[in-house]
Amino acid sequence: MLQAEPVTGTGRQAAWVVEQVRALGIGSVALVVSPYHLVRVYLTVLRACDDAGLRLPMVPLPVAVAPDAPVPETGAAGYDLVAGEVSRLLRYPGQGWIATPERLRDYLRWLWSAHRPLLTGA
Repeated sequence: MLQAEPVTGTGRQAAWVVEQVRALGIGSVALVVSPYHLVRVYLTVLRACDDAGLRLPMVPLPVAVAPDAPVPETGAAGYDLVAGEVSRLLRYPGQGWIATPERLRDYLRWLWSAHRPLLTGA
């Protein structure tokens, strides 16, 4: 049985997701996360998967939370955290922490060609 340990930092969390997917033989994932953080989480997990040579369908699933509700970690509202997320989205691809636009484009092309029924329900 896998030991679940608290993981902090989006990059370390993404690496943990990759480890769990491999260890458990998971074939697809839904990334359940707050709306303000969703884009960066998606790109971070995509980068971790790419770096590990793992390709699997990932579906974003934003948590239904009001954008003015305080975030538990900081007490700030999601609205207040958007500017920081945008700043990170612009900086992190060059630092190798999230998928670049090119990696995302390649991944989405693969996802839609190989897993259209999963995405559309058809």
